[in-house]
Amino acid sequence: MASSTTKLDSAIKFGAGRYRQESGLLDHVGEEIRRFGRRVLVISGPRAWGAVKDKFTASMNEAGIDFQLEVFSGWCSFEAASDLADKARSYGAQEIVGVGGGTIMDLAKAVGEVAGLGTVNVPTSASTCAPFTCMSVMYTPEGGKKLSWRFEREIDACLMDMDVIAACPIRYNAAGIVDAMAKRIEMLNGQPALKEEDTPIDIFSAYSIACYTYSVLEKNALRAIEDNRRHEATKALYDVSFMNVPVTGIIANTTKSFKQSELAHVIYDGVRTIFTKEAAGAIHGEIVGVGLFCQLYFNGQEGEESELRDFMRSMDMPLTLSDLGIEPTEGNMGKIEEYIAGSRHFTSTDPADRKRLHDAVREMA
Repeated sequence: MASSTTKLDSAIKFGAGRYRQESGLLDHVGEEIRRFGRRVLVISGPRAWGAVKDKFTASMNEAGIDFQLEVFSGWCSFEAASDLADKARSYGAQEIVGVGGGTIMDLAKAVGEVAGLGTVNVPTSASTCAPFTCMSVMYTPEGGKKLSWRFEREIDACLMDMDVIAACPIRYNAAGIVDAMAKRIEMLNGQPALKEEDTPIDIFSAYSIACYTYSVLEKNALRAIEDNRRHEATKALYDVSFMNVPVTGIIANTTKSFKQSELAHVIYDGVRTIFTKEAAGAIHGEIVGVGLFCQLYFNGQEGEESELRDFMRSMDMPLTLSDLGIEPTEGNMGKIEEYIAGSRHFTSTDPADRKRLHDAVREMA
């Protein structure tokens, strides 16, 4: 009889139907988008649109594509997705195009899902794997975490111009580095190691990729960030961006977004839900990074915390709850602990494990 741990979902989604990453890609974005339609709804953040509008518009005009622009500065919510899907239908759009950071990438995918259209994502930072994954993180209109919405189809294309990534503030690319490195740490979630014979093959494959990703980023991240400071689209920055977006996206898609995000991402969810206003200025990878100190301690890897702090400090990242805007009071840490304990990521009834979780949360202070 086959073991249940060897059963695979037959509908694993690995990512974008088409992926391009190179300097000068904005000059060709129109011809790429034309593959999927000649009338599109473009959703962009205000800062992102300011960074790309001239080249983007020229390329779209040259390719003969009509587009309606929606500049959006809110959260990726079902309400926003429904409203923008209505606008896409009214306009007669044949494709949704997202231009911006992680929130816009997720929103573009959600709008495409509601409207029944494909999505092309044009990321303006390498801060998250959201441009590539078959999932959108959905929030309330006020910014509280609601759920992760998983899709049955890949996006049509992900197009990343390295000149745009090099011009992005280092904060965003650094957050993407830590978010990508988090997968190796989180997938252990209380274990010292994963063994192939005890682990479903899709999860173990994703973990193996996560280990490789971690090693590449550990080797190249600081050089890439210094190149980013100088706005230079170097090989180091290219390699790091490739790890942050499509490779980490493959990890997420291979696991169907389960088992690659554990305590550090639950802490992210909790912060967005409980401390929505206090941490409104923090971005995804920054919150996950602080959460990794909890995850390392819970894994029994507290010896790695100092090295991670030094690494994150060198990229000017926040290191504590205070740095995120959350006072590390016993009450606030207790709220985070209870949020984790009530999640699917903590199922133990052993008092020793609960005590370990209690102590692990305090590592973020």
